[in-house]
Amino acid sequence: MMDQKITCLLIDDEKNSREVLKKLLLKFCPIVEVIGEASNVEDAYNLIVKLNPQLVFLDIQMPRANGFSLLKKFDKIPFEVIFVTSYDQYAITAIKFNALDYLLKPVDVDELKFAVNKLGKSITEKNNKQPYIINLLQNLDNDLNDRKFPIHSGDKVKMLNVEDIVYIEGEGRYSNLHMNDGMLYTTPKNLKDFEDFYGESGSLIRISKTFILNLNYIKEYSKGEPFIITLNTKKTFEVARRKKTEILEKLKRVN
Repeated sequence: MMDQKITCLLIDDEKNSREVLKKLLLKFCPIVEVIGEASNVEDAYNLIVKLNPQLVFLDIQMPRANGFSLLKKFDKIPFEVIFVTSYDQYAITAIKFNALDYLLKPVDVDELKFAVNKLGKSITEKNNKQPYIINLLQNLDNDLNDRKFPIHSGDKVKMLNVEDIVYIEGEGRYSNLHMNDGMLYTTPKNLKDFEDFYGESGSLIRISKTFILNLNYIKEYSKGEPFIITLNTKKTFEVARRKKTEILEKLKRVN
């Protein structure tokens, strides 16, 4: 953990929420120094420009303009972010999928300490999350099939397009992404993460416990038993019996 204090701002329209978080930080995360507060996006933007904090605790749900709109005001995001939110499944799914940190209200002390320690390590190692934040903002605005996601590749972070995935193979808590250029990437996201993020209307379909296929790469399929799907790479997959009706309906809608 770093020796120097992490300067931070608290951005939340609820004064009581700011006070509670400030007390928790003072008691359990003394490495964090609160240098300012704001209750709306306009004041928050001006405060960030003036004080240049290392960290912003950002409430997502605020009147007039939400927390995401604050981030969109910056061409480059020169600070780390820990999102704070009441339960919002869509926002939480997007935040998690982009490997960013969030806290649910009411804030849990252990989760707060974990998020701060993790962020302190990122600051020490100069592992800036800016690419992930920018990708999150783009994903929130984009259609499902235009959403990108980050993958670590060596010492770089690649932003992959879902349209370039041929199929995904689940392997426990990890997934192997087979791309249309022959590349293979492994990510610490499971198949459920992809299902939640891309939803029912995207081009990815879950055909079994192990595989998700991209509809755009399906060449043909059999209607009998076993139900076999062939991709244009000539690779074949057997659809789980319980998924047969659902998958057939999706295939009929596409064709």
